[in-house]
Amino acid sequence: MDHRNTMKTKAVFLDRDGTLNADSVHYIKSVEEFHLFEFTADALLILTRLGYKNILITNQSALGRDMITVKEFENIHLNLKTAIRRAGAEIHGIYYCPHLPEDNCDCRKPKTGNLKKAIRDFNIDISKSFFIGDSFKDIQTGAAAGCRTIFVRTGVDSPAIKTIESWKPRPDFITENLLEAAQLIECTERSQNL
Repeated sequence: MDHRNTMKTKAVFLDRDGTLNADSVHYIKSVEEFHLFEFTADALLILTRLGYKNILITNQSALGRDMITVKEFENIHLNLKTAIRRAGAEIHGIYYCPHLPEDNCDCRKPKTGNLKKAIRDFNIDISKSFFIGDSFKDIQTGAAAGCRTIFVRTGVDSPAIKTIESWKPRPDFITENLLEAAQLIECTERSQNL
């Protein structure tokens, strides 16, 4: 969908596994393995009501490793969007990289190819946007694009928080989960509107 002829909008770019749903070191390969966190729909509802475009930016090398079919992958996202809509929230776009790390593509985080594509597609004002994720790569991606970053402690990488002081760049904010991140954004919006 092309939104370039409209006013610039704000977005929350979201990692998927470990941010919206429970992650697995063995990859999410089926609808049965995909488990949304109980707070995800509420968090996205807050962001939707605040006028943000909720856009997934996710590395999914299970596709490139032939561990999941495209059909099953699409079913996961169909179920995700259905569950979120049922709560009154939206996921406006899903951008994924199917490549392996060694493919050196432009769409695999921490590179910003998919994020830049979403910015063009939705006419995003990056200075009013956030990137939320559970890994250093997510923070690197958001910072490289110029948006504020929020690290959530819900991923399998959450022990990485112990080394966060040495990260360059460091996240702008750290929260326990996506719901706290959404509430933080809501508070930020309120304080800017005073």
